[in-house]
Amino acid sequence: MRDALGIVFGETSTHSFKVALADARRARRRDYVKVWHDVDGWVLCQIAGITRSDERFTEERVFEQHEGEPESGERVVAHVEVVGSRGQDGVLRVPTIPISPGEKVFRADPELIKETLGLVKGELYIGKLDGHDIEVRLDANSFVQRHCSILAMTGSGKSYTAGVIIEELLEQDVPLLIIDPHGEYSSLRHPSEEMGLEEFGVSPKGYGDKITVLTPASLSVNPEADGVLRLRGHSLGVQDIVRVLGESPTNTHVGILYEAISRLRAERDTYDLQDIIGEVAASESKAKWAVLALLEQIADSELFCGEATPIQSLLKRGRCTVISMVGVKPSVQPLVVSIVCTELLEARKLGLVPPGMVVVEEAHNFAPERGFAVAPSTDILRTIASEGRKFGLGLMVISQRPARVDKNVLSQCNTQIILRVTGRVDLQALAKGLEGMTSELVEDIKSLPMGTAIISSSSLERPIMVRICKRRTRHGGASVSIVGSKAKSPRRRRAKKPVEAVEDAPPGAHPPDAQPPRGGVLSKLFGTRR
Repeated sequence: MRDALGIVFGETSTHSFKVALADARRARRRDYVKVWHDVDGWVLCQIAGITRSDERFTEERVFEQHEGEPESGERVVAHVEVVGSRGQDGVLRVPTIPISPGEKVFRADPELIKETLGLVKGELYIGKLDGHDIEVRLDANSFVQRHCSILAMTGSGKSYTAGVIIEELLEQDVPLLIIDPHGEYSSLRHPSEEMGLEEFGVSPKGYGDKITVLTPASLSVNPEADGVLRLRGHSLGVQDIVRVLGESPTNTHVGILYEAISRLRAERDTYDLQDIIGEVAASESKAKWAVLALLEQIADSELFCGEATPIQSLLKRGRCTVISMVGVKPSVQPLVVSIVCTELLEARKLGLVPPGMVVVEEAHNFAPERGFAVAPSTDILRTIASEGRKFGLGLMVISQRPARVDKNVLSQCNTQIILRVTGRVDLQALAKGLEGMTSELVEDIKSLPMGTAIISSSSLERPIMVRICKRRTRHGGASVSIVGSKAKSPRRRRAKKPVEAVEDAPPGAHPPDAQPPRGGVLSKLFGTRR
């Protein structure tokens, strides 16, 4: 009892009470404490705030003249919120009878914190509870099935945090497909050279044997890639083309496409994009030029030339496929995501690929909120977010602009990992769109230190503050120094494995030393292929 932090006083409720602290230096905001309850036993609580006052320095007395130093009149009061306690059935309950005034309050022991907050099990090691040496682990099945969002302002560690989670998913052999706009996730191949890993009990490790990097561009543009990504381009239907375009074509445009494709299907068993362009060009309608312009946009991407990459090769047990968009025009990137994710979801429904997770970096570009932009990938990402759980296809979205991410997607993310955000519009979006986001949490988010996140999840009883674990692999998204750094020579193309040594390379991902098939209308978009 001598270790008591303070004593409960004044009016109490079942959800909160006040504590007179004996020493302001022994407690701080967000500390976990415990107090005895006559019915429920030890109850876990958390300090929501601390106030200090001193009768010597009231507004009236600071203007008075004192002779000598008066005795200390300082009062330190902690405002405490009740978390609850678990009964024999393991269910967390909040007391139905308020805490008794006069009860002493103690620092909570680690076992009580872990048991009450739900930190006793989980395969995914995320980090440590802020202020404690308690590991935070999340259930892998729930994490993948119910989706996740990682949100933070630029430079606050969202990609680093995503890397930590991807490493943990790879440790569990979860199939992964990463949409990588900036080519930063190829660094998962290499072990970390960062200091401080021992604090979290992890060691440097590379996952080169589990990572395959594909590019929709060419190997000359993206030499970090293991092969090129090519999509199914034969026998496309009207809806396939409309979905790829991501726009709402007029009825006239749809009619032209329908007539062209109907003629092709009547004449032959298979046809390709160039055949469709030829048929549209032969149309007598003056509106054909707008349709041709749209078809040329698809052809320019070269996504449909050559042998298509089998969709089964993109999601494999114990493997991670990274689609690196380096060198791909921003207008083309959502087309790639739209087609790949659509085929992936259909393949999952048919059982052609195992259950897994799709990771989308810069999600505001691929699933933008209405009023900000339009992207062809928005609809399929909404569908995965709302229906993916039924078919075992999870979604992780990562963004620096929460306000610009489609709310239908964000609202389906059961696990929310939020690092520092300061933008007023983004904070408002977080407060409105995410469950359990109180005004107090919003204030905390504005002042989060680097490497610390607030995590809310169905596997946790309440949002918690976590120091994110150090990465095992090299971080590929680190900021580039501008001042005080020596100029570096251009990055060399990394050494490639011999073609015959790439045993697990996707069949349609053309080996780096093989000559990929040529094709496409305007190859100048991505440069000349090797």
